[in-house]
Amino acid sequence: MTASPLPYLIIDADQHSMPPQDAYERYIDPKQRDKAVRTVRGSDGKSETLYAGRPMRMPPKNFQVTFGDDQLGEIGLKGAGVDEGSERDVSKVIPGSLLNRLNPLKSLDAEGRIDFVKRYRALQPSLDNAADRLSVMDDQGIEATINFAGPLGLEFEFEHDLEGLYANLRAINRYLATEWKFNYQDRIFTPPYISMASADLALAELEAVLDDEVPRVIQITSGPAIHRSPFRPELDPFWSRVNEAGIQVSTHLASVTFYGRLGEEWDERECMLGDMDAFQWAFYYGDRPAMEMVGAAILQGFFSRFPNIRMLMSEQGTVWVPYAIRKMDHAFLMGRQATWGKLEERPSEIFRQRCLVAPFPEENVDRVAEVTSIEPLVFGSDFPHGEGLAEPSHYMPQIKNLSETETHALMRGNMGRFLGLAV
Repeated sequence: MTASPLPYLIIDADQHSMPPQDAYERYIDPKQRDKAVRTVRGSDGKSETLYAGRPMRMPPKNFQVTFGDDQLGEIGLKGAGVDEGSERDVSKVIPGSLLNRLNPLKSLDAEGRIDFVKRYRALQPSLDNAADRLSVMDDQGIEATINFAGPLGLEFEFEHDLEGLYANLRAINRYLATEWKFNYQDRIFTPPYISMASADLALAELEAVLDDEVPRVIQITSGPAIHRSPFRPELDPFWSRVNEAGIQVSTHLASVTFYGRLGEEWDERECMLGDMDAFQWAFYYGDRPAMEMVGAAILQGFFSRFPNIRMLMSEQGTVWVPYAIRKMDHAFLMGRQATWGKLEERPSEIFRQRCLVAPFPEENVDRVAEVTSIEPLVFGSDFPHGEGLAEPSHYMPQIKNLSETETHALMRGNMGRFLGLAV
């Protein structure tokens, strides 16, 4: 890996690991094992994930964060030792391979590409346990990171089975607490995932999480939790507990959400990320869930009621930010009030103080910073995903116009303050 060109270590808002396929079965309450998420292999040799014994509700034909075998030949990777078999899965991800300007493969010849892929394939065993992951972070020049390992599609799969949903959330959070820790050496912060679909069950899961370890950050769905706001008043006991404990909240983009269903109003079929056409992708994938999530937190009075909580929006980009905060300010200046509570100041100011957003690697940072200042912007590599950065050093051309102070805030300071680390 290339050493970071910065004179300080980076704090990353977005990295990933994968739970083993048997994590749910190993950690679920034995009385509820029939509801466990499990992976089985069919007679054709292909694996399938079952949810309480049910197949995936919306099986993807494509999966955008992977790099399939049929594409390996297109970029001269045959012979890289990754073209065996035909299944697409996360193990075939090549970091940065889905980027354009920052795609590390474009500047390499065929031999260089093969070497690059082999290098990252060799890293794979080091990515899914905390101790080995630290060595990879050291090579990347990263001091600390948020490690998203939670089940981003569970709410969709268990829409009509809350018992199954929370049983599997308890299982995966037990796995994270046991095998990763929610806070590993103040360097790897793995947020437990809690669904806001049920106020009572959410609070019970939070108490169970706190019995394991007080996390620095928890993760919730980006968007409504099974058709309900995560900020509705009946959840105030949950958020009061989070607020008092000094816990922050994070959300992350998901490949399958309920937003795909909205396309049916336009004669579009419901689908997940990899199968979305241009219309579905433009309007129901990333920007709308992020914009509505921030809008709800501000305009439904959540931040006014819970002053200690800040919210991190990882892998949701920033193209939507200038429009959203201008629109919210307009509503405020027109005298519109919060759904629950009172807006004491402009939404744009609440956003700057309480929200953090990570630009996608190839987005224009200057354009957003002009509107928001640098305060709410953080670096998120999305490593090791295909649309993420293979190495943080590849990001430097995107921030060449920032001052040293602004660069430090983006690459370290803002996230450090969010996590309570020295900056």
